Amino acid sequence: MEISLKGKTCLITGGTHGIGLVTSKFFSELGARVIATGRHIPEDDKIKFVRVDLTSREDLLNFIEWYKKEIGKIDCLINNASVNSRYSILNVTLEEWDKMLALELTAPMLLSKMAAEIMIKNGVKGKIINIAAIQAKYPLPESLPYVTVKGGLISMTRSLAVDLGKYGIQVITVVPGPIYTRGEEVPEKLDKNAATLLGRMGRPQEVANLLAFLASDYNTFITGSEILIDGGRLISRKPDPNEITSGEV
Repeated sequence: MEISLKGKTCLITGGTHGIGLVTSKFFSELGARVIATGRHIPEDDKIKFVRVDLTSREDLLNFIEWYKKEIGKIDCLINNASVNSRYSILNVTLEEWDKMLALELTAPMLLSKMAAEIMIKNGVKGKIINIAAIQAKYPLPESLPYVTVKGGLISMTRSLAVDLGKYGIQVITVVPGPIYTRGEEVPEKLDKNAATLLGRMGRPQEVANLLAFLASDYNTFITGSEILIDGGRLISRKPDPNEITSGEV
């Protein structure tokens, strides 16, 4: 089975770093036209990077209008933009709460609305993929905003799938576990101590591989589902290494 995304237009948020950047480059290699949003724009002639602050309502709405006018086509939306947020209910600020809701619930909702409208208008049976996290199911301490929005994305996926299934649009949640995104080489100690059944941290490319399948024409009958890619972390009884519990990684 050889996956091709040739002829597909894919919008990836948070596509300028980590999982998003690796996925953007991989999708481009597979033949997709990639539009990737972020706040720090890398140089790449094959990918259309657009600077957008998704926590800004004005920036987001301006981007949506630009996309409709200048691109006007979409086969796959990946709502990937995310930041960690280490606050408990006892010290979370309203500013932090609002920022997380804007970035990881409001932006995905509005972009999914845009994508669905374009897909329906063009008669495209496309894909909307939301990137959650296993913290929605297995929270770390002092992670209230992050856990809440990731859980919300899972519920959003189900609701979108119910509304859009009649148009042939598939909506899926991908739920990564411990994926190392701080560089190309995982520190040996961190890798060895990873609390996964496979005994190592995951790599962004492994998530990108899954996303490529989900965005491809091979994926024809998955919708409203959560797909874990966590190396068995969710069912492992191993403790997380200090680098993860402290928020360093």
